[in-house]
Amino acid sequence: MRVLVTGVAGFMGGHVAQGLMSAGHEVVGLDDLSGGFEENVPPGVDLRVIDLRDGEETEAVVVEQAPDILCHLAANAREGASQFQPRDVCGRNLMAYANVLVPAIRSGVKKVVLYSSMAVYGDQEAPFDENMPRRPADVYGVNKTAMEEITEILADVHEFMYTIIRPHNVFGERQSLSDPFRNVVGIFMNRIMRGEPLYVYGDGDQKRAFSYIGDSLPAFLRAAELSPELDRQIVNVGGKEPVTINELLRMVAAEFGADVDVVHLPDRPREVKKAYCTWQKSEDLLGYEERFGLAEGIRRMAEWARAKGPQPWRDERLELPSAKAPHIWLTEDEREEGSSGRRSQP
Repeated sequence: MRVLVTGVAGFMGGHVAQGLMSAGHEVVGLDDLSGGFEENVPPGVDLRVIDLRDGEETEAVVVEQAPDILCHLAANAREGASQFQPRDVCGRNLMAYANVLVPAIRSGVKKVVLYSSMAVYGDQEAPFDENMPRRPADVYGVNKTAMEEITEILADVHEFMYTIIRPHNVFGERQSLSDPFRNVVGIFMNRIMRGEPLYVYGDGDQKRAFSYIGDSLPAFLRAAELSPELDRQIVNVGGKEPVTINELLRMVAAEFGADVDVVHLPDRPREVKKAYCTWQKSEDLLGYEERFGLAEGIRRMAEWARAKGPQPWRDERLELPSAKAPHIWLTEDEREEGSSGRRSQP
């Protein structure tokens, strides 16, 4: 079948495209290369470099390709930064999705796999279960909530299959090491390789569950199958054992044999303290299995990161610079004096 993968140059998109091709599918990939890298696109993928915020150009490409399956991974997935980048987050999430979904439906798409996020749960009691209501606490979560609901509504009216998966804290090889706003495992690794201190928001006791890409990918690929039992299902896909950010930091530092300085910064606005999900449904429906786990995943990603070497940080201005934003997200002229935080040892 012909599968259209948006965000194909991203970390997850590249892995998904490679897996789909290995399964015998023809893959067409869309990406504007704003957050991904062309080297992530597997050989054999028909890459179209396109900004999905451009409705006319996107429609022309999607109608031309007429995909059987749409796997939508394109996103600005900066949950914490979305309060300071609302226009970019809305454009690269909700509007980009609508620009792809409408022509895909018109072209007769059989199935949509929407890569959503546990951000739709907001600040509820963890672990988050798929039956919980959507109560987003940030701009990114609001976008993902709207994307899920639009999918449900249009599928009911226009009769196509869909599976919504909520991946969370996926990490591994090909992940960006240069994005200062997201992907804490990659941020820690790059800072260690650059000889910089590791920044931790608040006390570092936030709890998260992390999933190595080698564990998540088989479930992602299963979600793309045209199976009636997967139709109209929402499934969490992520790690089974939550850890604190402090614990994660120590694991990453130990893998690099690094004696690092840790700088504690104020809590990020609207950050959920405990955010991890149930996993039973992913086992039952998608065959999720942790064959590698967190420690082995960190080891494998660290090996890849060392081979790639330290990366320069992306220099990017916030749309709404504010004293409430972590000072490390601000340019020099935007930073206020006296926001350096307190130092400790891990």
